[in-house]
Amino acid sequence: MKGRHEIEGLPLICVREGIECGRVRDLLVDCSEGKVHSLIIEDEEWYLGAKLLPFDKVLGMGRHAVITETRENILPFSQVKEAPDLIRRGMGLIGARVYTQNGEYIGNVKEYYFNEGDGRVVKCELIRENQERFELDAAQIVTYGKGILVVRNGVSETAADESKGLPQEVYKSAGNADDEQFKDKGSSLFEQKQRRFLIGKKVTKRIISESGELLAAEGDIVTEELIDKVKAGGKLVELTMNIEAV
Repeated sequence: MKGRHEIEGLPLICVREGIECGRVRDLLVDCSEGKVHSLIIEDEEWYLGAKLLPFDKVLGMGRHAVITETRENILPFSQVKEAPDLIRRGMGLIGARVYTQNGEYIGNVKEYYFNEGDGRVVKCELIRENQERFELDAAQIVTYGKGILVVRNGVSETAADESKGLPQEVYKSAGNADDEQFKDKGSSLFEQKQRRFLIGKKVTKRIISESGELLAAEGDIVTEELIDKVKAGGKLVELTMNIEAV
């Protein structure tokens, strides 16, 4: 799970060309689906117009960079036919006003977090008028609108208790089980995509864990076992950035 603030400003690395192709300026959210559609990329040709990296073209999201296979995945805004409609419907969630189904205002969206596998919004951080903050599970959201979210009744009472630091029973709904399945499925598909891209390629740089363990040597051919070892060492994104076709 990643927060918008963790992605904004990161460099975008294109593996095939071995270059930095710009930086993530913002995220384009499909509010009708409640998921991230694209990353908005700012590069040296920003004056020619916005560019988008479709979310399904992301290979990795680390602390220091976002990875895609090739710069050909970065598309001018004008070439993404659904983009103008997404903008008209509201491109993001930050600042959106949140109301319950019975019309009670409970706060504004300060931050949101999404599944790295499929881009689905997992939760939002809200801020109340008194500046108290609390988290809203995305399973409670009924409608994503332009600058507005509508959530199930009862969320405001739960949020009020959370802001007071009282013990809470986890707020569940019929949609939560399905939501967890979406998270698991999205993460699994994302990892499968990474593995397909990596397997059979050659490592171009030694990959060392934080504790100094050699995870992959220069010249190693990537296998399932090597991926598992590098992943366990927390260096999967670094591996993705340092490979080449055999």
